[in-house]
Amino acid sequence: MSPASPPDVGSTFSTSTTPAAWDLQPVQPVSTFSVTSTLIPPFNDMSIGSLLVPQSSWDAPSIGSTPLSPPMSEGSATFELTTDIWPLNIPPPATLHHLVETFFSSVPLASRLIHKPTFMASLRLVPTSASFPPVSLLHAICGIASLYSPIIQEWAREAAEDSDTTRPFNSGIVFRPDAEEGVQGDRYYPRKVEDVLGPKPNSFGAAHIQWAGETMKLATRHGDRLLQLLQAAVIVTWYHYSSGLVLGVYAWLASVSKFVVPLGGGLNVSEGFEPLSRLPPQMLFLFGKPKTAIEAETVRNVFWITYVMERLYTAGTVWSMSMSDEDVSQMMPCRSSDFMSGVSVPTRGRQRLFTNNMLLHHHSLTTDAWTLYIKATILVSKVRTFNGRYHLTPNARSSNAETTPTQTEVFLLLDQTIAAFPQHIPPAFRTPVDTTVDPLLYMAHLLPHVAMIQLHDPHANFSDPNDRSAIRMASAVQSILELIYAICATSFDLIYLDHACSFCWFVAGAAIIRLLKVKMNLKDEAGVERLTQDLNVVKFVLGNLGDRTTIGLRQIQLLNELYEAEINSNFDRADYIYTPRRSADAEVQAAIVGDSL
Repeated sequence: MSPASPPDVGSTFSTSTTPAAWDLQPVQPVSTFSVTSTLIPPFNDMSIGSLLVPQSSWDAPSIGSTPLSPPMSEGSATFELTTDIWPLNIPPPATLHHLVETFFSSVPLASRLIHKPTFMASLRLVPTSASFPPVSLLHAICGIASLYSPIIQEWAREAAEDSDTTRPFNSGIVFRPDAEEGVQGDRYYPRKVEDVLGPKPNSFGAAHIQWAGETMKLATRHGDRLLQLLQAAVIVTWYHYSSGLVLGVYAWLASVSKFVVPLGGGLNVSEGFEPLSRLPPQMLFLFGKPKTAIEAETVRNVFWITYVMERLYTAGTVWSMSMSDEDVSQMMPCRSSDFMSGVSVPTRGRQRLFTNNMLLHHHSLTTDAWTLYIKATILVSKVRTFNGRYHLTPNARSSNAETTPTQTEVFLLLDQTIAAFPQHIPPAFRTPVDTTVDPLLYMAHLLPHVAMIQLHDPHANFSDPNDRSAIRMASAVQSILELIYAICATSFDLIYLDHACSFCWFVAGAAIIRLLKVKMNLKDEAGVERLTQDLNVVKFVLGNLGDRTTIGLRQIQLLNELYEAEINSNFDRADYIYTPRRSADAEVQAAIVGDSL
């Protein structure tokens, strides 16, 4: 699919548009704001104020000096206001507003992470106002919005080194064909980014992501608006995931997961579920009691977004998670419509992770695509916990234990719950792809099948046609393929999906490779041809996503490596040791890890 401008604001996108709807004119920057500075001090020597106030104004006037007269227009008693202060390295207002709108209309969870009406109101304030958004949050939004904005040019990756899936997403600034000398140069963005040592010297998005990280360090030092800093860190993690920077994802994800806890996100600090302690409640976390219903719901959303990220971004690993399900006491968030309107939704009766039958019972007043997405992620989390901790259970450690993992009560309950989840989705949410596409609901339908594959993959015997685990896996793969066919049959641009869907497609592709190996051993040519077509479909949809983001190409590379290990290798799989190839960007990714710690 060709790059397109973001669709209308909302969690549900239309799959059919007229050509005129995609014709977005480039945003012309205004010239009433000064965005240059004569001297940029090092980050370590700057305060937050130095990012807003020109250097000439750093020294306060001495006592007794003659006060400056405010500018006044001739023959008028009104003051003339001039705005010559603008945050350092932030695009001019018109471009910034375009990127912010692009962010909210393109990133599926953007309007859940940040309350848009409140944020847009604060963005209209004077930059020196205490309620103006932190520069780190603005940098993060500019960075991730560059993946979607039509005024940010994507360089074609034709050379061999540019097609390497380990390289970050390349983007640049569109040159203005009608630029005049002295008017913001010849670029939409008024500053050069070559002075920033980022993943790509000319990358607009990478530069803003690095600036976000640096300004977050300064703000954290002062404890400046910690919730907004956490939101910025979440966006930076999204960017690294979409850009295929694995080390950056894990480093930032670890920081976000640790940071959300002392802010009162939901680990044993929710009201009524505090730990046994003589300390007053306000000393148990840093954020304090939310002042408004919007703030309270924002904290819940930030926690659950962090929870979802950790479960899905590390679902392909065997590492232990930072947040255990047993420690989560946060309640489910309210519906998106209630959150946007600022309505105070009662908290009594809200479901929590440990609520009885919460995965299959959905309250109508608090259920939408986002809460279903969370519950589907909980299924993946429970499967991963079972797989990772099974050999640590007393039953598994018993030397005379004859029960296999598939015969345990926990396994059977998980299998039953996962199989029942799609049938218990409310009727209004059972069709993620129709005349419209809901990216969050699409994920809610994908994830139960991912959980089913991961639960049965260690036990499936595809050589036995009656093997229950093999049958469950084959059925789950077919369900994922049907969802792929459904989304590909529309005009919907895949970049507007939650990019974690690439992992779901990868899981299906990995299962197909296992089936393909068995069919090849059985000399089943018809089965080999059918499964090869299915694998190509998975690679096609990942490649379609990879046209705009690197994560799709990275998943294809992993499938190719798995194919080589499972099918093309001439040695036993048990003797196969994967040695990662050192990419050209290894030093860059190592630097990203160092910056985020």
